[in-house]
Amino acid sequence: MKNILDEYSKYGPLFLVDEEHYEEFCSLLHETVYKKSDFFLKEGEECQYLGFLKTGFMRTFYINEGGEDVNFNFHFDNYFFTDYESILCHTKSKMNIKAVKDSEVLLLHKDDLQKLYKKDAYWQEFGRKMTEVIYLNAKKRIEELLYYSPERRYNNLLTENPKIFQLVAQKHIASYLGVKPQSLSRIRNRTLKR
Repeated sequence: MKNILDEYSKYGPLFLVDEEHYEEFCSLLHETVYKKSDFFLKEGEECQYLGFLKTGFMRTFYINEGGEDVNFNFHFDNYFFTDYESILCHTKSKMNIKAVKDSEVLLLHKDDLQKLYKKDAYWQEFGRKMTEVIYLNAKKRIEELLYYSPERRYNNLLTENPKIFQLVAQKHIASYLGVKPQSLSRIRNRTLKR
């Protein structure tokens, strides 16, 4: 963990932790590697960890009633991910979180997070800020699906995460955008013609 400890300027703001509390926070993190296709979380399990993706690529997906794999989110370098509902409510997850490629991940156990919350007001404020970030990311995702056309969602994804198109199979991008693979091909062709 020494390399993380030496890089407060990079990781401190991402973890939402000030310099005074940075070492304490890092002492609770456990570094692990998920190989391509390894699961961080499977549907039906209770989520035990918050994950921070140092390097790699993960995806969150669920299986719909028709047995189709539907992508809810993609996670890139320097990104927090978890099933926060499962952690908060102590319920079995409806989601799967899986490595798309080999990924280095820092894990924070939910019990350690609770211990921090009980320590002092600083960590309660940290929890509030972290929850706000998770909420705003989820709200953005929901608004994209509700308010924007598939073409607009495609263009937003292309602008925000262009490397996704090299890392992810077209069927996964299509399910993330809420369209069939054929529709994605048409959207992509129209965009290329502009």
